[in-house]
Amino acid sequence: MRKCIEHREFIPVAEVPTEMPEGIAVKYCVHWPGEAREITPDSLKKIMKKLRKEEWTDLYLSDDEDLEECYMNLEGDGRLYSLGYVQHEGLAGEQGAWWSTYDPDFLGSDEETDIPCSDGQSIIYRETTTADKEAVMTAVEYFIRTGKLWDGIPWMKQWDEWIEE
Repeated sequence: MRKCIEHREFIPVAEVPTEMPEGIAVKYCVHWPGEAREITPDSLKKIMKKLRKEEWTDLYLSDDEDLEECYMNLEGDGRLYSLGYVQHEGLAGEQGAWWSTYDPDFLGSDEETDIPCSDGQSIIYRETTTADKEAVMTAVEYFIRTGKLWDGIPWMKQWDEWIEE
């Protein structure tokens, strides 16, 4: 018989967060409802402006325009933000890990937020949110520029492992 073990690891903020580099590493963004659009230096400025002004409250970022592989997603309501990164969705073990922002005061809580999810059906739990808008905006821009998670925001890494009993 197989059993699933859920793992969590908490990655703290770096003492000196990495500075913002130049360039663009992530190819596509999707704001629902919409198609994937290629990210350029000009569109990056527009994306960040729309996010900061809260004209957009959701965004998906990926090198795969179908968002089927690895992607970052942002959902927010102007007060709380849920930022996550999914690595190889559907794979077990650390290869299929996902990272999210988190609020230490709500860890283990099943409290739901009122954040409307762009897919129209998912529930965003309070434990995976943060109220630190500036850190979220910096993390989004850093991801677009590098394809990596910014170390200036705390992350909760999660993955499932299947074991034989």
